[in-house]
Amino acid sequence: MNLEIAKDLTDIIEKGQGALLLKEIVDISTAGRAAKQNPTLYALALCARYKVQDTKTKVTNVDDNHANIMRKYYELLHKAAFEVVKQVCRIPTHLFGFVAYCEEISKSTGAKTGSTGWGRTMRSTIKAWYMDKDPMTLAMHITKYPQRNGWSHRDLLRLAHPKVNGDSHFEHEQIFRYIIKGESSLKRKRVEEERMETSEPKSKLAKLNDQLESKALNFIQAVCELKATTDENKAAMLIQNDGLVREHVPTELLNTVTVWGALLQNMPMTAMLRNLAKMTVVGLFENEDNDDASLRQVTSQLTNEAALKKAKIHPLNVLLASATYGRGHGDKGKLNWTPVRSIVTALEEAFYLSFKNVEPTGKRFCFALDVSGSMSSPIANSTLSCREAAAALALVGLRTEPHVETVAFCDKLTPLPFSKSWTLTRMIEYVGNMNFGATDCALPMIWAQKEKKSFDVFVVITDNETWFGKVHPAEALKSYRKKMNIPEAKLIVVGLQANKFTIADPMDPGMFDVAGFDSAVPELIRDFVLGNI
Repeated sequence: MNLEIAKDLTDIIEKGQGALLLKEIVDISTAGRAAKQNPTLYALALCARYKVQDTKTKVTNVDDNHANIMRKYYELLHKAAFEVVKQVCRIPTHLFGFVAYCEEISKSTGAKTGSTGWGRTMRSTIKAWYMDKDPMTLAMHITKYPQRNGWSHRDLLRLAHPKVNGDSHFEHEQIFRYIIKGESSLKRKRVEEERMETSEPKSKLAKLNDQLESKALNFIQAVCELKATTDENKAAMLIQNDGLVREHVPTELLNTVTVWGALLQNMPMTAMLRNLAKMTVVGLFENEDNDDASLRQVTSQLTNEAALKKAKIHPLNVLLASATYGRGHGDKGKLNWTPVRSIVTALEEAFYLSFKNVEPTGKRFCFALDVSGSMSSPIANSTLSCREAAAALALVGLRTEPHVETVAFCDKLTPLPFSKSWTLTRMIEYVGNMNFGATDCALPMIWAQKEKKSFDVFVVITDNETWFGKVHPAEALKSYRKKMNIPEAKLIVVGLQANKFTIADPMDPGMFDVAGFDSAVPELIRDFVLGNI
């Protein structure tokens, strides 16, 4: 992200509509509608630090009303943005990204040359982010996400200068001491406890009791012990007893069956999908033909409809995990494994079970699949081919929406016989036998108008060929709207290979181009269809 890419956002701010932008940022973030977090963080940082000024500098030209009004406007916008940081930056990774963007924007747009933006409001906001967390949550945050984007918790505390007063924040004080001074601060406190005599003041003894009984401080101590040990059995015990996670484990211990067996016990579904290959590589599932507890746990979870629903796993997340695992090697060739048959089968079942996690929009859809020869090529940075991804997107629609038709197109168009009863494999094989010519993205709307088909949404899925014939797709949609009397009909063009292309009319809010493909695409489509973006 940079100011050039975000020009539309800075235009909104300069027009005095920063509050509207800020509300949208909060709504998108809290509803989980952001496909990627970085753009949201950059937008928030713009609201917080765009054209930041030194509050100590007096206004010299009191007669310049416009300048004074804008100065006050920016001050109020900055204050409002910092007030919602806790809502948007929910984990340290978000906070680090936000701070990095704030410094970048301050240096580029601030009234003072080289400004870092670290004023009183910024410091107070960072302090509040830490102080408002309960000790156990804070302990997990600082140990699971110690640093990112060139920033660490130690950096933030040194700049924010939090002051902890009163016994009520005793645990925060000790956690901050750990952040600044490391494990040695915990060790020194334990030495002091050993030397403590019962004649010491009761208030001091009470503080020491608080420390000894603190779940948060005991948790941090367990993390320190885990990072210091090379004993896999001790590591497994700490993981199970104290609820430690993969990010706490030293790299050398992440190659042991014992440690992964312990991590698996309370591993969330999304993390399990992400780590299936690694667990296979270390040999956690080697006893496939026997009664292997770890293997049984994985396959049971993957085929548990309630567990999939609770984790809100989207079918495409499962499909991407399944394609990667079934291939037997990573994208960059660092890991190689022999896929376990029962896990492959469980992933296939999980794919179909997870369709129930997708909420229908209730709209009438036409999914148009490019069937040119180039659709057999793999998507960049993915284990899927363009043809597989296109079929998967169509199948999600068929199985979740009440009114869906599918067509195949290139330089001509033909309806497809797909229904919700078809499997993904069958759909891929069917379109794989079709090979037309050049890609005309206007054909779905032209066909629907000619056949008098009523649709609310056209989803055109191609690789990177967005050629059109005599009629531009945007004009074809406008004609369809008018002839069919469906003025709100929408067009979404998904270019799976992420090349730059422009099909949508930028002045038409009912058209949307999607460049590239990952698990966030279905949610982007859904949000656009429902008018959320």
